[in-house]
Amino acid sequence: MSGVTLRIAMVVLGLVVTATAAEAQRRVRGGRAVLVDRPGIGPRIGYDFDFDHVFLGGQLNLPVGRRWALAPSAEFYPGANGSPFRLNADLKYHPPTVYGLFYFGAGFAYLHSNGASDAGANVFAGWEGRRSRPFKPLLEARFVFADRTSFNVLAGLNFPL
Repeated sequence: MSGVTLRIAMVVLGLVVTATAAEAQRRVRGGRAVLVDRPGIGPRIGYDFDFDHVFLGGQLNLPVGRRWALAPSAEFYPGANGSPFRLNADLKYHPPTVYGLFYFGAGFAYLHSNGASDAGANVFAGWEGRRSRPFKPLLEARFVFADRTSFNVLAGLNFPL
């Protein structure tokens, strides 16, 4: 191997070793780059005031634009009679605020308990932590409109995929 080839190989190796992963995707709109969040997944815990019970679950965060994301989630009520659970298919929006911490949205809710099921809708608003950490904490308040209306508060974490 010649000296020039060895030097080029060393430079390429150095670049590969020191390269960092991209934190998010960039899309160009109107001649400027727009930061789009990465998809995320994480656990959640909350309290259902109507059912008077704690629930555990998880959510996905699938960005579909700069401010929009699909947010499917599932909640299970451990220890409750009838093995109740709820599945949500939501769309959330981060309005253009200084840091983009707040969000609101709505979606479809499917509830199942004691062999019976019910479909309904939900609306929610929340706070999601900044992008600079390896995870994003969230706090959320949610109204579920189905056979009966319930109010939930929950907290969770989103980890980028």
